[in-house]
Amino acid sequence: MSVLITGGTGGIGVGLAQELLARGKDVVLFDIAPQSQRLTDIKDEVKIVQGDLKVWPEMLNAVRDNNVDEIFHHGGMLSIPSDLNPWAAFQVNIMGSMHVLEAARLFGVKKFIFASTDATYGLGTGAVIDDETLQRPITMYGAGKLYIELLGRFYRRKFGLDFRSVRYCTVMRPGVKIRTLPVFMLWMVENAALGEPFECFAAENVVVPVLYYKDAVRATMQLYEAPAEQIKTVCYNLAGIKPTPTTGALEKAIKKFIPDARITYQPDPLVMEYYRTRPVSTIDDACARQEWGWKPEFTDIEKVVADFIEEVKTRGDFWGVGVDDRR
Repeated sequence: MSVLITGGTGGIGVGLAQELLARGKDVVLFDIAPQSQRLTDIKDEVKIVQGDLKVWPEMLNAVRDNNVDEIFHHGGMLSIPSDLNPWAAFQVNIMGSMHVLEAARLFGVKKFIFASTDATYGLGTGAVIDDETLQRPITMYGAGKLYIELLGRFYRRKFGLDFRSVRYCTVMRPGVKIRTLPVFMLWMVENAALGEPFECFAAENVVVPVLYYKDAVRATMQLYEAPAEQIKTVCYNLAGIKPTPTTGALEKAIKKFIPDARITYQPDPLVMEYYRTRPVSTIDDACARQEWGWKPEFTDIEKVVADFIEEVKTRGDFWGVGVDDRR
């Protein structure tokens, strides 16, 4: 039997693969555009299946042909691309996820871990959100993720699938190429580490809940390994750095390590409208802490920035860092 990871060669996907291999699991990575540079250390230990979530037979075949009994579903379109092309986002993020759930049902998959997002919260939110806060997303991306959270709960009740989900906030990691709403937090650090200037498209006082990628991987594995009887909430918030940083606080942390970092600000009105509509500054992850012992290791912004810079400088090829091919 094997574990399948959709979006398997993404930053979190590869991190999960490494953790699963260390536990003796057979791992299958399903990805529409495999990033082979990230697999150098594990290429002989994993199986790569190039496929498209929205093509149902490809998903069915991947699960059936590899005797998959557990799935981590991390594949999909990101926030800004989803808003720019909601029709494609519907096919990939909603229908594609339905394909993964149906493959799980048809072929007897036992456990299903879904990567959701704090973007499922939107209209009417205040400064603090917890697992009981009403979810009314304002983006196509958030709407799609919320639908799959609810669909997963249905599959859990109707078909006995052990569906579990984590809601990531902004995951800090190098190598992100696609512009998303909060990607300015990532690019600000990466550009500084590369000696490149960065014009931030949010104001200095914008507050962005962030989670370091190493904590994202560790939390997902903790949820995966938690005994079934401990899973009560099913879909869980995750918090990372505290206090939640502003873009200005991030700039200050960067300049502690790179004093000559060139950072300026030119706020994008659409980005600013999003953060005005959704003024979340604190994520309450008490349910994850109480039910399966979640506790982040990277809670200090300077610790995150230092490790991020080290990743860029020592594993740039792995991450594919650089500013020329962003979009």
